[in-house]
This record gives sequence, structure tokens and C-alpha cells, in this order.
Amino acid sequence: MFEELIFRGILLYMLIKYFNHKTGITVSSIAFGIYHWFTGGVFGNLPAMIVVFIVTGFMGYVFAMAYAKTKSLILPFGLHLGWNLINHNIFSNGPNGIVILQVDEQPEISNFHQLVSFGLYLLVTVTALFFVKSEYVSKEQSTIAYNE
Repeated sequence: MFEELIFRGILLYMLIKYFNHKTGITVSSIAFGIYHWFTGGVFGNLPAMIVVFIVTGFMGYVFAMAYAKTKSLILPFGLHLGWNLINHNIFSNGPNGIVILQVDEQPEISNFHQLVSFGLYLLVTVTALFFVKSEYVSKEQSTIAYNE
């Protein structure tokens, strides 16, 4: 709730009010990614910082877009809560330790496979952003054409 109130309830709201949706969503997403460097304890570890920034920045973008489209904190709060509950309590990737699922042994992954995996993750993320943006732009254009 704290993160939603800070990043969507205050920061995004003010940026949209004084600038525009695009600037607000971008700055809010970047701030959300940087904030998670500190809460995730990865500050100073450049590869981890890059991964955390991309993952949380993208999620910040999704949460910000949900707020911008609905003008309500309920959807971004629900998305964020759902993500954290599943990630922390089902997959045991959080402060609660081992909860439901647990990895028996961590497989050894070569640097090449890590690079390929990260590249594929980036490709999927960029592709998803492209489709979200193109759909958002086409809806805006149809709304403008309809209103004229």
C-alpha cells in the first residue's frame, strides 16, 4: 500500500496534473525501478541493478498505466498485491522464507545461457510494451477522430 500511495497516489498524480500522462508514467516507472535497488538490497551490484530496474520498472509502467487509464488506485493496488502475494507466498521469493514452493537445488547456468535468457526476457518485454503502446495510440486516435 505504501508503494502505491507514494508512486501512483502522489508522484504519478502530480506528474500527470502538471505535465502529461506520458511524462508521468515514464518518471513514475523509473522512480519505482530505482526505489527497488534499495529495498531489494542490490545497490552497488551493477548486473543485479540492471535486472531489478528492468523488472520493477516494467511493473511500475504497468501499475502506472492502470492508474492513468482508470484514474483510481484500486487496480494498481490489486495488481501489486497479487504480484507480491504470489511471488512471496507461492514461490518463496520474499521476506517470509520458504512458504509453499521451494527449489530443491539451484541449477548451474553458464554465462552464455544467462545472457540468452536475459536477452529473451528483454525481447518479450519490449514486444509487450510495443503492443500496449500501439493499442493505446490507436484508441487515442479513434477517440480524437470520433470527437471531431
